[in-house]
Amino acid sequence: MQIEHLLLTLVLSLALARILGELFRRMKQPSLVGELLAGVILGPSLLAILSPDDSMTILANVAVFFLIFMAGLELNLSEIRKSTKPAFLLAIVGFTIPFVSGYYTSLFFGLGQIQSLFVGLLLSITAIPVSSMILMEFGILKSKIGTTVITAALINDIMAMIVFSLILIYPTGTQTSFDYYEVGLMGAKITIFFAVLAAVVFVMKKTNITSQRVEPFIEKLKTKEASVGILLSLGISIALFAHYFNLHFIIGAFFAGLIFGSKFWGEKIHHHNSKLISGITFGFFAPLFFVFIGLEFDLMSLTDSAPLFLALFSVAVASKIVGGFLAARITRFSNNESVAIGCLMNGRGMVEMAIASIGYSLGLIDTALFSVVIAIGFLTTIITPVIAKPFIYRTLSKHGQDSEIKHQISEPKKNFSSHNITYRKFHNLIDKMYFEKFLGHKTN
Repeated sequence: MQIEHLLLTLVLSLALARILGELFRRMKQPSLVGELLAGVILGPSLLAILSPDDSMTILANVAVFFLIFMAGLELNLSEIRKSTKPAFLLAIVGFTIPFVSGYYTSLFFGLGQIQSLFVGLLLSITAIPVSSMILMEFGILKSKIGTTVITAALINDIMAMIVFSLILIYPTGTQTSFDYYEVGLMGAKITIFFAVLAAVVFVMKKTNITSQRVEPFIEKLKTKEASVGILLSLGISIALFAHYFNLHFIIGAFFAGLIFGSKFWGEKIHHHNSKLISGITFGFFAPLFFVFIGLEFDLMSLTDSAPLFLALFSVAVASKIVGGFLAARITRFSNNESVAIGCLMNGRGMVEMAIASIGYSLGLIDTALFSVVIAIGFLTTIITPVIAKPFIYRTLSKHGQDSEIKHQISEPKKNFSSHNITYRKFHNLIDKMYFEKFLGHKTN
């Protein structure tokens, strides 16, 4: 019966997620919004056909691994290095402002010290799976904005895991002070984890373990899929390594994808591996991931906590946008790019819900507060692509227009007569640019 129930859950989830995802895609909205709504419809908020259980939790965690691993594979390590400075500032500001805002808002509503710290932590999270999915949907994962947001989300989540570990050992009840041994042990484990990763990259460079050596070895294997199996084994191993060193497994999955990307395999094998993993991820696991988030949402449980929910939801959205905008402007992004980055940092999704579930099981928050933070995670995940979309499109449109003007201006003077590029044509190009900006779409 358990297998039958699981299979029925998968069929219903995937079918409705695909239908609504395609519907929203035709409405020029990200398909993940429809997939989230599929979970709401099937869950306790509406039809109550499905409810979260252990089997769905396991599948959701596997889905998170594939999403993060895929995001790491798609990114270029050199582009990450270029984005380190703005991403680090974005992560610090984008974490601190929501954390402090959530903490003091919770205290204002009469929550305890531990609960307030925990809520502040949950509001400060930016989920890499949600951010990477949205960036892939818009086709800007490899852009400057994409690499900055993903790198910032990664640093943000590392900070979140460290703060969460501190909250778990925060003095409560009969305790009067921190257990500094536990704090030191946690710091040592995190340091060892990143030291080992750095050592792996260093050894790969020194021994020249790159595509020149790996590609001939893979070609000797009897099946092409063997490279995918090796790649997934490496990814799972590093994810488990991160888990056992007090870091969330998604951090290990991301770094595994980043380290064992195209430079390791070579473009041909990397393209083959990415194509297969992408099919598994976006054809099966990604819809299930967002359906599971939708299943967690229970509208009825928010009735008694509506004022707290509205206050925290407003603080969660506003503080992330303000923090992201300020950090992006300081690092010389344009206004549209800065607002887009602030909006993209709002997706909390599975990471917030996973930490909230742990906190709930440990008694750090009660049922009412758990429902509030789950609802915030759900709604911020839904609205993130919606509020970010216009600013992303304006940014892309502006870049396109700038490239067009630069191309026209950079042509040699002799081509002005041969191609009939006159002053009036250039003037019309400028007029067309402002007219399109006014209309909000391109003209013919």
